[in-house]
Amino acid sequence: MILATEKTYPAVLIGLSVLLFFFGLGARDFWAPVEPRYAEIARVMFAKGEWIVPTVNDDLYTDKPILYFWLVVLVSKLFGAVNEWSVRLPAAIGGVGFVLTTYWLGKEFFSARVGVLGAAILATSMRVIWESRWAHIDMLFGCFFVLSIYFAARCFFRRGNSYEILLAYSFMALATLAKGLIGVVLPALLMISIVIARRDWRMIAAAKLPLGIPLFLLIAAPWFFIVSQATEGKWLTDFLYIQHFQRYIAGAGHRQPFYYYFATLPVDLLPWTIFVIPTLVAYWPYRNASREPVLLFFVLWFLTVFLFFSFSDTKRELYLVPLLPTLALLLGHYFNDLSSGEIADGSLYRWLSMGNFALIAILGVAMPFAVWFIRREAFWVTFPASAMLAAGGASAVYFIWQRQPLRTVAAIALMMTMGMLSAAQWIFPYMEQFKSRRSFASAIHKIVPSDVPLYIYADTMNDFNFYLERAAIPVLSSPADVEKLRAGAWASYLLIKERDLKKLNMIAPQRIVLSNSAASTNWNLAEFKPPLHR
Repeated sequence: MILATEKTYPAVLIGLSVLLFFFGLGARDFWAPVEPRYAEIARVMFAKGEWIVPTVNDDLYTDKPILYFWLVVLVSKLFGAVNEWSVRLPAAIGGVGFVLTTYWLGKEFFSARVGVLGAAILATSMRVIWESRWAHIDMLFGCFFVLSIYFAARCFFRRGNSYEILLAYSFMALATLAKGLIGVVLPALLMISIVIARRDWRMIAAAKLPLGIPLFLLIAAPWFFIVSQATEGKWLTDFLYIQHFQRYIAGAGHRQPFYYYFATLPVDLLPWTIFVIPTLVAYWPYRNASREPVLLFFVLWFLTVFLFFSFSDTKRELYLVPLLPTLALLLGHYFNDLSSGEIADGSLYRWLSMGNFALIAILGVAMPFAVWFIRREAFWVTFPASAMLAAGGASAVYFIWQRQPLRTVAAIALMMTMGMLSAAQWIFPYMEQFKSRRSFASAIHKIVPSDVPLYIYADTMNDFNFYLERAAIPVLSSPADVEKLRAGAWASYLLIKERDLKKLNMIAPQRIVLSNSAASTNWNLAEFKPPLHR
């Protein structure tokens, strides 16, 4: 970023994003619960040639729309199989798009240097790295969401070409196909709040609703209509009522208090969080959002997303991905003003940030030695990433002290990049023994013929579906179900967690033919034979 020119900024950001998001993307197995679920949905679609109705474990899947799975299947058809790489690829591509669109936003409304600084900060933040390397929908959704906001903002604030508002509607439709009605609700709420705050009723005409709404429906509606017809309305009913209304009002396994995001958002923005405080202090005294349309736009963007999800009963950290560009560009603007002398690097910025990164450097030095006492074999696994943290933290402290803000950003970005590469190379493979069930599934496959019934107790673990290539593993929900299976006339097998095995106390130890004690959750395979074979 320091040596690059404006012409090379996009290439630099693409290179940075590819290193962060793509290196070792398919090198680890799926980690429960979300990754194997998405993989299994795509695997069944791929195997059956099914493009309309998503299912998982032979049940209708109504949590999310179809777009992510279409992309996975398309990639898988190109390369011959649904695997760890193809399932994660849409998220990684979405991450690159997310970063580039943030750069375009910054360039459009501030300057190219603000854009590249903000985009680099965004790319190297914890939440963006995490979501871009995992099989999650949110980064793809975030990319389409920000693209819709970008083109809408160009139309409203830059009086761009009339077709650009139609591009905004198109990307809203794609966001809706990726994650649901939130793809249109959030942009609509943002634009309504801007109209009200500015009292600029001309924006309503600029929105071209008579053209935009039909275009949105033309792209987004056909699949929703077809899947509803194919499932006699069940998919759409469950999707709208359970996954939208009920999840927002009554929670869905992720109920959290209103203030939840005040605790999680600082973690998502790491390691850049510490700079938010001096940034707000620097700009607060003389910035009037009501008089500055662009600043008002970014403030309302942040508040719309933050408050919308704060009022929801269901809260997850990844829901705030759409607001991260606002914070990243704010920080990019701050560092740009520091470098140009527009604002002074006051004592709050210097001592707070130096203390923070000195602590990171100390933690980087101490981490391997702490690991030595907990798990000695993991010492060398954590050492490279820890060394990157130590070197990066020390470099950041030095450049902050030397009053070189651009080199500070570069040092921190390099620290995160090298730390991530080290984690992908050593830490993630080491964690496979605790997170992956591939080896256990392979052992099951050798014992249980494909035509013999296999059941699972009190849970649905889609990594077993995926790695055993079984579209359905029936779930037993009560001890009575287990008793029926045990007394059955046909040979069968049961997957059961260690804790449930102890609670039931009805399966003899000699019936346990396989155990998996390496993973974080211990699983057992019980064999039931008909009476004549016992």
